[in-house]
Amino acid sequence: MSYSGRILHVRIAIITPHYYPAVRGNAVTVRRVERSLTDRGCRVEVYSLDAMAAGEIARHVAAESPVLIHAFHGWSGGRVARAIARETGIPYVVTLTGTDVHEALIDSRREETRAVLHGAARLVAFAPDIKKMLSLHCPTLTGRTIVIPQGVEQPGDSCAGPAGVFFPAGAFTFLLPAGLRPVKQVLSPLAPLAELYAEDARTRFLLAGPVIDPGYAARVMEGLERYPFAHYLGEVSHEAMGCLYRRADVVLNTSLFEGGMANSLLEALACGKPVMAAAIEGNRFLVKDGVTGLLYRDEAEFHTKAAQLMADGRLRERLGKQGREYVLQSFPPEREAEEYLELYKRVKSETLDARR
Repeated sequence: MSYSGRILHVRIAIITPHYYPAVRGNAVTVRRVERSLTDRGCRVEVYSLDAMAAGEIARHVAAESPVLIHAFHGWSGGRVARAIARETGIPYVVTLTGTDVHEALIDSRREETRAVLHGAARLVAFAPDIKKMLSLHCPTLTGRTIVIPQGVEQPGDSCAGPAGVFFPAGAFTFLLPAGLRPVKQVLSPLAPLAELYAEDARTRFLLAGPVIDPGYAARVMEGLERYPFAHYLGEVSHEAMGCLYRRADVVLNTSLFEGGMANSLLEALACGKPVMAAAIEGNRFLVKDGVTGLLYRDEAEFHTKAAQLMADGRLRERLGKQGREYVLQSFPPEREAEEYLELYKRVKSETLDARR
């Protein structure tokens, strides 16, 4: 597969909820997109709400006067982009990242989020399921919503710090990379894995991710104490995650919902690791059951499929190989960048036409 490598000399302002440090999904995605766009001649300025107040971001963007604002998350980044657009006339696009569609469109943020999405020149979903879900809330936006799947880059292999944790010889490790917040349901594997541990003492569970919701994290720590096979590694840098992926036997995703494509699953698959994921809409786009990984629907199916993975080395090898081939061929970061460049070009042209 080849790409044009086109150069588009435009100035883009990216507004993201998270950028520091690069351990959350939005930060990983934005950093990858930033690198790819910069490599193609764009001048990209990233403004993160975890480092700057909304008003400060607005002043910087207005002074820089970019051709376009690219906001990540319909409510968090999108609100700021909309406010700037109303003051300056700079068009904005929004990439939907998960909680905006699943939560912000139905809770107290609903009206403001709808206003943001209706004001955007274009909306981007990572997967067709997310576009479909958006259409249920805002059917008039379907025509302005396009699907641009996330790209995947090979994670590094630094084993410094927590990522260098000892994996006991003979142990079979299920790794869950996830921030500690309710939507990730990080305690859900413990009951079925406890049954598996009673049957096979090789069973181990490792949880790696930052504390996002302190109250939920406290409940997680309390829960983990009851299971001798389970351990929390804390926040692991993105650069070191490759080491964990490669040492683990299976990588899990237990989320209640995803924005379409979990970076952790993409990266685990790129490392050739078998994955087992909750059968939710976002995961079903990436994980084809029995082909690129395994999907489960409840605790009983989790237990059954986890046991299958432990017992069948050929199954693990096949899933890992097929998953790796699938993501590297289907989701290269070059294609992601090319599709964003085409989107920017279209919005820029439409904006010029509207001003004539």
